Amino acid sequence: MAVARFLQVSDLHLGRPFGWLPPERRAERRSDQRHALERIVREAIERGVAAILIPGDLFDQDGTDADTLSFALGAFRVAGCPPVLIAPGNHDPYWDASPNWSARVLSVRGQSWPEHVHIFRTPEWTPKTLDSLPGIRFWGRCFSTSGISNERPVSSAALGPVRPADPPLLEIGIFHGSREGQCPPHQKVTAPFSDAEAQASPFTYLAAGHYHGGAGLQLPAAGPRGSGLRLAYAGSTLALDLRETGRHGALDVRLESGSGVPDVTAEFVELDRRKVFDLVADVNGSSSAEEVDRRVQKACDQAGVSDTDMALVKLQGRIATGVRYSGPGQELRGRAFHLRLDLKGVRPDYDLEAFMMRGPRTTEERFACALLEQLVTEKNPERRAVLYSAIYYGLDAFRLREVAPAYEEMGA
Repeated sequence: MAVARFLQVSDLHLGRPFGWLPPERRAERRSDQRHALERIVREAIERGVAAILIPGDLFDQDGTDADTLSFALGAFRVAGCPPVLIAPGNHDPYWDASPNWSARVLSVRGQSWPEHVHIFRTPEWTPKTLDSLPGIRFWGRCFSTSGISNERPVSSAALGPVRPADPPLLEIGIFHGSREGQCPPHQKVTAPFSDAEAQASPFTYLAAGHYHGGAGLQLPAAGPRGSGLRLAYAGSTLALDLRETGRHGALDVRLESGSGVPDVTAEFVELDRRKVFDLVADVNGSSSAEEVDRRVQKACDQAGVSDTDMALVKLQGRIATGVRYSGPGQELRGRAFHLRLDLKGVRPDYDLEAFMMRGPRTTEERFACALLEQLVTEKNPERRAVLYSAIYYGLDAFRLREVAPAYEEMGA
């Protein structure tokens, strides 16, 4: 028998500039975000959930633009929208004069959050009950600054205000923070917590935000407070850059009772219509820029990239000496919503090892060996990339009698 059902969504980052996309694609990606928020409300209504839980970063920044804020306020005013519980995160923190959250500031602009939207306004845990769910109590905490926080949100000290109710209630926590040992390389650790702290907390379930990848990150457990999930991240609602591969969306979280204690499960709800791919294309032996494009096209075809998707394709291999490749041709550029090529692994077909084995005999060989000797001891990746570029440009000058831009994006 179901006790309660929630739709958990976080890290939508409404208003994100998407500066890494071409200018003509940025507005379209921001439109994707708006469609996702509209669908979140629609899914909540259709699924009959008791509440929408948003553990942080609904907005990309404190003080989002007026048009984006007005859209968000209106999105939750749809008839039938269930209660919405928001715990502002490090990108959209709550403070007394916050343009996003402050009732006083919003009223000056003739705006307000709908009555069924509850915003947790302090970095200390505070409770919220819903008339429709008499057996459940929600707890939330907000970020009060966009800076890095070293506070531990689920430590025993921080959880002092979370005291048992009489009679007992199911306690649900909503917060933004970093599960230690799981932080993706491109994200910052803020408001850290350990698995042990989460396990020892008084919550039946913790709805967490901040990590963008891996929807459904789980901390399973069974005990007196329940079984199944104890904590989950929904991940970012939509992919926010090319590092965020995989599916993106929300979690349909269910608390069910059968043996006297609640069992918590979650179903993933996909919301991003665009998939992100991280691919490798072998361009070894390519004798023209057109051949490189065909290799990239093949990699996209094999991976199933559609014209609505985004892909980062890393090129690897030696291409024929004299081939200049700086980016995709017109046909390849239209292959996906956004296609970015990483040329760091491309090399001209010069046999550098042969220079070292033969030793310097000619002017060309003395030039190459002098720079190769520097590479042996150089550890700095940027400096190594410069040395490689210098070698290849020099060899082009010796053999092709020309120096044309080709190696600026090459890696070490």
